[in-house]
Amino acid sequence: MKTKLLIFLFILFSSAVFAQEYSDAIMKQRQLQKLWDFKDSKAGLMYDVKYYELKLEVDPSVYGISGTITTLFEMKQPSNVVTFDLLNNMIVDSVKYNNQLLSFTHQNHIVSITLPQVINAGQMASLAVSYHGQPQGNGFGAFEQTTHAGSPVIWTLSEPFGAYTWWPCKQTLVDKADSVDIIVTTTLGNRVAANGLLISTEEGSTAITYHWKHRHPIATYLIAIAVTNYEELLLEVPVAGAAPILIQDYYYPEKGSQWIANLQNVVNAMTAFNELFITYPFADEKYGHAQFGWGGGMEHQTMSFMYNNSEMLVVHELAHQWFGDYITCGGWAEIWLNEGFATYCEGLYLEHVHGKNDFKSWRENEINDVTAAPGGSIYCTDTLNVNSIFNNRLSYAKGAMVLHMLRRQIGDIMFFQGIRNYLNDPLLANGFAQTPDLKNHFEQAADTTLTEFFDNWIYEQGYPNYKLLYQNYDQKVWVKVEQTQSHNSVFHYKMKIPIQFKNATRDTIVWFHNTYNNQLFSVDVGFLPTTVVFDPDKEMITKKNTVAIGDIVGVNEITQSQCVVYPNPSINGIVNIESEVKISDIKVYTMSGALILSLKVARKTSQLFLDKGIYLMEIEIQDKSKRIQKVVVQ
Repeated sequence: MKTKLLIFLFILFSSAVFAQEYSDAIMKQRQLQKLWDFKDSKAGLMYDVKYYELKLEVDPSVYGISGTITTLFEMKQPSNVVTFDLLNNMIVDSVKYNNQLLSFTHQNHIVSITLPQVINAGQMASLAVSYHGQPQGNGFGAFEQTTHAGSPVIWTLSEPFGAYTWWPCKQTLVDKADSVDIIVTTTLGNRVAANGLLISTEEGSTAITYHWKHRHPIATYLIAIAVTNYEELLLEVPVAGAAPILIQDYYYPEKGSQWIANLQNVVNAMTAFNELFITYPFADEKYGHAQFGWGGGMEHQTMSFMYNNSEMLVVHELAHQWFGDYITCGGWAEIWLNEGFATYCEGLYLEHVHGKNDFKSWRENEINDVTAAPGGSIYCTDTLNVNSIFNNRLSYAKGAMVLHMLRRQIGDIMFFQGIRNYLNDPLLANGFAQTPDLKNHFEQAADTTLTEFFDNWIYEQGYPNYKLLYQNYDQKVWVKVEQTQSHNSVFHYKMKIPIQFKNATRDTIVWFHNTYNNQLFSVDVGFLPTTVVFDPDKEMITKKNTVAIGDIVGVNEITQSQCVVYPNPSINGIVNIESEVKISDIKVYTMSGALILSLKVARKTSQLFLDKGIYLMEIEIQDKSKRIQKVVVQ
């Protein structure tokens, strides 16, 4: 989901949790989530939904809906009672089981149905609930009647809590229906947009029926309809080595020229995401857009509802088909897995289609948004508040930039491999995910531990600020890094940080692994810089940063003879390191900051074998001072 006209309110939460207490704080948050989460269904705890048939009647000129919802389900434990979520003001006309009318109650927004016999665990059964009424708004609208150019339109938007306001269902983030049929009858002159493939239209003297079939697992909130006098447009996106992907758009007649002019946006975005991730997950059906009257977009599975088809709105909602629809957040506290990813995909699209300058400008805007306030966690702790769930600063912008920072920490190859592994995980694909699921895949791809990174950036609050002091001495530049935090929930952000060194003719960026406060680094960049810039390319969430030149205490006592790297350049891949005191650690990075080698040494000499390339070698000696050396292997 992406909003354009709504202003989000946000709630900041303070915490005095320090680094050693992260795990306890996070466990407490996760235990409390069940108390915070809505209406993760009060109904439906006894069964798994397998299939829905929504057989509906909707006239866009009349506010209301009627129909029959048939639900096929498998019992998880023996019971003769089945329940569905449905707002109290909706009228249930009848409930049938094998064409037999059953008794039911409808109170506290629960339809409770008594079956004629107990259904055992593992057995399948179906119920047909006929109903009608005028749905009440919930969340972002749920069921709305508006107009465009004088023509009426009815559309739904059920995220996060709205599905039960307009149809009897199991509203939850733990159970997806395996498939759904949506059959809507409306007045002549209108079209119906919905999930899946349009398999038939049947026209009568006064009405027309649209039958949409979707044969992929789908979360309740992603099932949707929109009805008005749409125009239809079809096109295809080519896929290398596979059938093209059908694009099916429904738009307001008066918006035709604008809509047609923007068609290339979806082609560009679909092509980019197919290359970056995995092929569009619903390629055997379609992707489409249906225009509606809400000021933004909503990623209904295979058919996003859109205010318009402007470039970045198209990009954001399409990205949700992977991140939000194919894999759905397993609780509204985890909404960043939907929105942070979709927002970062905007940046990836700009990088992929428009180039690095647009991508950098995008990052700068996101950073400015995040740092507009000092606190707030990405993990949403107020899941009863719609504006807290869909907090643009935290769930969207901060979630996106944290993904970007993680990319810079582990490198492009490992980052995108982690994403593809996440999407290909059979336990997550077509299902639900939590933050630890994503973390595990990044850790496996990068062969590293990311617990502290995720604790700091997802569950805790704020961001780091940096104060750098640098000095040119002994043909190297020395840098002292002081870090403060905008919120006291984080003791220290242990991260690689980018620093640019330049003079009138040369410049280079070095990534330093800052693990404690007032850390001292030295690096031979091949020239003496006259200017030092922290994070020149806007890679980090940070704000109040300063750089100054001056004398750093202790630098004059560390001489070049303490640690020597030779030969440099190396012509056979052999690189020797010798130090007057014991070496503690040696790390070797690519020039883009990817860690390729990490050694514990505990002696004065070491020898490495490196492939052809240019590297940054970080050497930590016994007194905890660090040296960064550029190494060339020819």
